[in-house]
Amino acid sequence: MNRAELRGRKLKSFCCRAKTTKNEYGKDDNRIFCYGLACAMTEELVKECKECKANVIHAEPLERV
Repeated sequence: MNRAELRGRKLKSFCCRAKTTKNEYGKDDNRIFCYGLACAMTEELVKECKECKANVIHAEPLERV
């Protein structure tokens, strides 16, 4: 599952600059999350990244069926 699918809409133009991660919850987790972008002055995540469902801070384990 790519970041746009996790996010629920197209990626913004600045999204391609963020580092990504996959397999957060093991080798069967094929979701691609993002670390987001931080403000250069405060080193805090920018608002859009904090709210984005593709950000790794929102990652939860896969539900087992």
